[in-house]
Amino acid sequence: MLNEMENLPKIPSPNQIVPVRDLSILKEPRGFIKPLQWILSIFAFATTCSVETQTGFSVSCPKLEEYTYPISYPFVLDLSVKVPVCGSNIVPNVASFTYSGKSSSEFYVFIGVMAFLYCLAALVVYVFFDEVYRKNTRLTIIDFIVTAVFALMWLISSSAWAQGVTDLKYYSDPTDGIFLKLKECDMIYNNYTITCTPTVKPNFSTLDVSIIFGFLNTFVWIGNLWFLYKETPWFMVQAAPPMDPGMPQETDPQRV
Repeated sequence: MLNEMENLPKIPSPNQIVPVRDLSILKEPRGFIKPLQWILSIFAFATTCSVETQTGFSVSCPKLEEYTYPISYPFVLDLSVKVPVCGSNIVPNVASFTYSGKSSSEFYVFIGVMAFLYCLAALVVYVFFDEVYRKNTRLTIIDFIVTAVFALMWLISSSAWAQGVTDLKYYSDPTDGIFLKLKECDMIYNNYTITCTPTVKPNFSTLDVSIIFGFLNTFVWIGNLWFLYKETPWFMVQAAPPMDPGMPQETDPQRV
């Protein structure tokens, strides 16, 4: 008899939090939107960090010199070109300029990584502690506020990154940006003309995709605010119907 009682399952105390997996939450809006946010955040920062391209050009007067510069995250261009003084033995002139897209790219990637981590944490709470989440108004309010902050940060970082990509395209393009910085191009020395010719143009199509993912994240995170607001006590107070005495009634805000 004693052995049979020992084999019985232990009943948790009322104050004990027991994780119970409930995948049905993924059928509700806040449940299936969170994995979508998780995936979109991965694509946003992955398409930014994975870019590897290059820009290049040649300088001739009449000797030909070719220059190629790699471009990758965090997109800092530091170009140094030895421009020959044509038809003489004088030491070549060194022309250089620098462009940095580091701040906007790193901020964008930071928001993407933090959103990725937050989505993982929220999914754990949704799936294993959904009952605690519904009963604890602090959790629902925190979730709503954090999501609102991320929606704003996605908008700011995506806008900044879109401008950063535009600037990066301009300054890394040999014809549009680099040659304008190199004042020696098309100048004449000792009856020789310094000729600057583009040889390699960078490809930033992946960065264009990363911008699209950024604004798509903004849209999804803003849209999710409505479903999270319905979990907060602010909505429940407004949506609660008049109660008849002795007739308790429960409503699921996700189905309203």
